[in-house]
Amino acid sequence: MLERGRPQERSQIISKLSGHVVQLSQHKFASNVVEKCLEYGDASEREVLIAEIIAHDEQNDNLLVSSNFVILIAS
Repeated sequence: MLERGRPQERSQIISKLSGHVVQLSQHKFASNVVEKCLEYGDASEREVLIAEIIAHDEQNDNLLVSSNFVILIAS
């Protein structure tokens, strides 16, 4: 759905993930969904997801830095 779905469907999926992005990005399978959201979401959707990651508590920063997920954000 994220790759080939309609923009409206993609937006619905991304809005459902909002608020849980950091937690999901640390899960073995859910992290793939978060990566696809960043890859196929529009600019405003990516901005929301990235802002959520950046705003996350400092206590979990080490987990994010060691993740492949951060590499996707940086590129």
